[in-house]
Amino acid sequence: MTKVLYFVTFFLVLFKVSKSTAQYPDDLNPYTQGHQQTSSFNEKELDSVSLMMMDYFNDGVYEKILQQVPELIRNAKETDSYEVELRLRNLLGNSFVRLDDLETADMFFSQALELAKKKRDTLGIVTMYINLGNTYFTEDKVRAAAYFKKGLDYKFNGNKSVQLNFIINHNLAELYVGLENVELTKHFLDKIEGKIYLKEMDGRRNTFIGTTTHIKAGLALLENKPRESIDLTLESLKYQQYIDENYKFGNYKYLMAGYEAIKDYKKLNDVHKIYDSLKDLRYEKETVKQQQKARVELHLDNVVQDLRESQLENQLVTQKASVGKMFLVFFIIVAALLLLVAILLLKAKNKRDRLLKGLILKNRQYLEAKEKSEELANSNTRFLSTISHELRTPLYGIVGLSATFLKDAKLEDFKTEFKSLKFSADYLLALVNDVLHMNKFSSKEGHRLTEIHFNLSTLLNNIIQTFTFLNEKHNNKVHKYLDPDVPVILYGDQTKLSQVLMNLISNASKFTQDGDISVTVIKKEHSGDHLKLYFEVKDSGKGIHPDHQKGVFEEFTQVKNSQDQEIAGSGLGLPIVNKILTILGSALQMNSIYNEGTTFFFTLDIKEGSQENIENNNSSIDIKSLDGKKVLIVDDNKINQLVTQKILEQYYMIHCTASNGKEAVEIVKNESFDFILMDINMPVMNGIEATIKIREFDVETPIIALTATNFVDPEKEVYCYGLNSIIVKPYETEHLLQTLLQEM
Repeated sequence: MTKVLYFVTFFLVLFKVSKSTAQYPDDLNPYTQGHQQTSSFNEKELDSVSLMMMDYFNDGVYEKILQQVPELIRNAKETDSYEVELRLRNLLGNSFVRLDDLETADMFFSQALELAKKKRDTLGIVTMYINLGNTYFTEDKVRAAAYFKKGLDYKFNGNKSVQLNFIINHNLAELYVGLENVELTKHFLDKIEGKIYLKEMDGRRNTFIGTTTHIKAGLALLENKPRESIDLTLESLKYQQYIDENYKFGNYKYLMAGYEAIKDYKKLNDVHKIYDSLKDLRYEKETVKQQQKARVELHLDNVVQDLRESQLENQLVTQKASVGKMFLVFFIIVAALLLLVAILLLKAKNKRDRLLKGLILKNRQYLEAKEKSEELANSNTRFLSTISHELRTPLYGIVGLSATFLKDAKLEDFKTEFKSLKFSADYLLALVNDVLHMNKFSSKEGHRLTEIHFNLSTLLNNIIQTFTFLNEKHNNKVHKYLDPDVPVILYGDQTKLSQVLMNLISNASKFTQDGDISVTVIKKEHSGDHLKLYFEVKDSGKGIHPDHQKGVFEEFTQVKNSQDQEIAGSGLGLPIVNKILTILGSALQMNSIYNEGTTFFFTLDIKEGSQENIENNNSSIDIKSLDGKKVLIVDDNKINQLVTQKILEQYYMIHCTASNGKEAVEIVKNESFDFILMDINMPVMNGIEATIKIREFDVETPIIALTATNFVDPEKEVYCYGLNSIIVKPYETEHLLQTLLQEM
């Protein structure tokens, strides 16, 4: 294909040939006169024959086109004449546009588009989108606009880019006038403003001056500027020899609308006469067109069917060629594989040896890293255990003695001071527990559930009572609402639920002054023995500033409040709550309004419990049965010994003490005891070693670990050495008594 022929082909697909008034540069149409019977042509002959088909198109002899072009397309495909095939498909598509068969026209243009995409012909792709837009220019303006915009999206920058971009923007402006969209019409007119006078537009300048002025006249009418529209229309008519009859017809419609708007009925009548004559002429042409359509209608189905059969034939040929290629490729691959197998077998052993050496090295590195990780984890555990013991031991003395003094009637005058002392000790103990809990609930052991039957109302009362001193100090009123529909007894992990509620009520008590705190439990669902309960802790405190709300669930994050530094906590309470609720299958949520208050809430799946189980447990607790029991207290801390002695004396138990494990072993050899309360970390001989020694000659006496150490795996660390139970200091007196009764 020569340069000149390709130039002509390019402009063929740019210009509209049918009903609408979108512009094409008609002086560069690619088809010339001629109608010879197709046979088998080479590429050069096909090029000439295809150009001679244009006169058929211009003369409206579509019957000849439909008879000959399909065979020419087949011929072009066989000779791989891409440009000719693209041109012929365009010719058929435009012929169907003129015959008002838009669906078939769309098919041919779409096929040509796919062909251009396959060849990566950007110019062909853009021009196909223009043809598709022109196809629907009159019948579906929105669809037409979409095709034109796809053409713009390709941003073609070839030597015909100026004409292409001008035509697309021109046609879009004309479309949006028809759609009465003023803004978009102006937008696309601005795109072509002044470009008519570029050198690239020399051949079509007069045509585009006439059509662009026509579009501006329509825009003026939309903007209710009839006089301006009349002037522009008259200007467009000066170029009527360069524009087709569709624009002439449209110009006279604009004139009639303009004269009617300004009430110049004389000129309106004159224009109407011209318009009617054009209308009659158009009707005659339409009649001729319908006659032409009738002549070719018999060929339409044959053409479409013929081309589809041709496509199927091509697909079969392609498939056969593909199968042949597949067999050839298969044999080549097999031969290559056989060759590769021989090479790979020679290299396999060396490669395997290298891999094994690498794996051995990686495995050694992994084991070293694992050992370091385990050592670090053990070190962390030992550190927490040591810190736990060192902090809990003195706290046990402070909490125990302050609790004892509070019950001593002789010290009634110092009750307020002892309450403050106990509160401070409890707060410090809570901080220690928070640090340990963060580690515990991240471990596998911390995820275990210990489910028991418990009274929810009693649990809530006990927790609220715990914070009585703090709420009295802050002048807060605490309200409890327990939905009557909630069963009295529940079955679940009471300990974890208590930790959640204690943290939430503690927060509310700390951050509220002269206010109200409400604890609410409502039944949401109840199916069989399964319940869904809603828990809410609400306070009227200072609330949390919006800037700080996202961080309150992060570890070691404190609510910033410059005026109340004394109530800042460790920043562990809410993260602990979240971890526990995750274990329980729930999640904490929050609503907080700054300077108004905060509400924390969550839902919990739990089971209904049995009063009988609680009564059975309670019935087994007979405090009187502890009267006169003999207890050996083994503890190296004199204050801790004193606290334990005071507790035992309150319940009329007899006691004696040992300061280390070695002393305890000697005492037990010479005396008999009902219980042994054994500290674990002691000098000379620790509690574990002492227990092992005692069990060599005494397997009956219950030995209870009374320790500040928090064990990760009690089964492996404590019980396997002969200890019966563990009580972690500080503890509730009731816990100690219950443990003693259970071991009797």
